[in-house]
Amino acid sequence: METHPHVILVDRIPARSRKIMDALSAHGYHVTRCQDPVTADQLKPTTIIRAGLLYVENEDPDALSAVERLIAASDFEWVALIDPQRSTHPSVRYALGQLFHSVHSPDDIPGLHCLLLHIVRRHATAAIAMNRSSFQVAGKKIVSRAPCMRRVIEQIQVVAGVDAPVFITGESGTGKELAARAIHELSPRADAPFITVNCGAIPPNLIQSELFGYGKGAFTDANNRRMGKIEAASGGTLFLDEVSELPYDLQANFLRFIESGSISRLGSHRETHTDVRIIAASNRDVPLLVEEGRFRQDLFYRLNVLEIRMPPLRERKQDIEPLVELFFERFKHYRPPGLVGISPQAMRLLHEHDWPGNIRELMNTVCRAMLMSDTPFIEVADLPIDNPNRPRRPATLEEIRQQAERTTIVNALKRSRHNVARASRELGVSRVTLYRLMDKYDIQRLDDRP
Repeated sequence: METHPHVILVDRIPARSRKIMDALSAHGYHVTRCQDPVTADQLKPTTIIRAGLLYVENEDPDALSAVERLIAASDFEWVALIDPQRSTHPSVRYALGQLFHSVHSPDDIPGLHCLLLHIVRRHATAAIAMNRSSFQVAGKKIVSRAPCMRRVIEQIQVVAGVDAPVFITGESGTGKELAARAIHELSPRADAPFITVNCGAIPPNLIQSELFGYGKGAFTDANNRRMGKIEAASGGTLFLDEVSELPYDLQANFLRFIESGSISRLGSHRETHTDVRIIAASNRDVPLLVEEGRFRQDLFYRLNVLEIRMPPLRERKQDIEPLVELFFERFKHYRPPGLVGISPQAMRLLHEHDWPGNIRELMNTVCRAMLMSDTPFIEVADLPIDNPNRPRRPATLEEIRQQAERTTIVNALKRSRHNVARASRELGVSRVTLYRLMDKYDIQRLDDRP
C-alpha cells in the first residue's frame, strides 16, 4: 500500500474543508481541494489519485449533471459526503445510487478514514494482481498480464465451487482444456478422475461406445464388456472438448444422461448411475448451430449453465512476452548451446502477428525458432510467421458481427453513464441479456473497475 495516498476533496466552503483535510493529513493522506466539480475536472495531478470526496448539498439538476460528468471521467472511486437529511430529495437519491462508490457523513472522520483505507488497500491489491505475469491455479501456471484474463481466473475460482455444468468458449489454442483442468482441480472433485473426450477426433460410429461403453456381444469383436468415458469419470469431471461435433442423433442420449444421471452401455438394458460433473468446450458459435438446427437447443441449455469465454491472443498481446519467457524455459532442452534469449526485433514481430492459432501457435513458433537459431538470440529470420507488411487476412463475418455488437454495447453504456437498465432499454434487450453480453465481450461494469 502507498505510504501517502492522494485524495481529492470537492467542497466550496474552505473552513469546512480544512477540518477534513487536517484529519486526513494526520493519517498520511495528501489532500487536494477543489471548490467545484468543474475545477476538479480540469485538475491534472502529477500523482495518482486514489479516491475522491465530494460534498453533495445541491439538488439543482445542472449541478448534479456536473458531478455526473466529473465522476464518469474519473478512473477512481468517489465518496459522497452528505448530511442524511439532504439524501431524501429524488435527484440526490438517484445520484447517490448511480454515481458514488459510498455515502458517508462528513462528521464521522474516523469512519471516513477506515473507508478510504479500505479503498486504497483494494487498489493496491488490484495493482499487484494486474502486474503479476503469472497465476498459480491449482498447480497450473496461467501466464497473463491482461485484465480480460484476470476476469477469467476469477470466474474459474468461482465456478469451481459450484457443482454445475460449465461451458467454455473460445478459439482453438486459447487454453480451454487448461481452464477445465483448473476448474476440476479447484473443485471438491479434485481427487477423482478428470476424463477428456475430444468429440471431433472420434469417428461418429465409435463415439457412442466411447462415451457410454458397451456390453459383451454388443457388436462384432465385442468380446468383453468395456467401461465408457462417462462411467470412468464417475465422481469426477468429464470434459467434452469440441462438443459441437457431437453427432445430432447422439445428443438426445447425452441429454437423457444429464437429466437422469444414468447410462446404459451399448447392447445392454441395464442402467448404471454415474455422478459426473460436465465441462464442455467449443470453438464454434453453438447458438448459431442451434438456430441452424445442427445442435439441440435443450442440450445447449443444460450444458451452458455457467459460461467462461477464453479471449484470443490478439486481445491480450501484453501476454506475449511472459508467454515467450515461459516457453523458452519449458523447452530449454531444445535450446542449442549459447542461445540466451530473443532479440527486440523478433519480439516486435511476435507482437505484430495476429496469431490465428493463439497460444498453441505461439508455443510452436517459439519451439521451432529455438531449434533453428544458431545465434545468441532468436532473430526475425528464425520465426516462421508471415511478414507484418503483407496484407492481413480479411475478417470473417462472425468477427465483424462480434466487433459491431461489442462496439454498440460499449457506446450504449457510455451514453447511459453505465446505467445498465437504461442501456438495455435503448438496445431493446433485457438486463439479463445485456449482462450476459457484457461478460461475453469482457466489458467491465462501472462497479467492477479496479
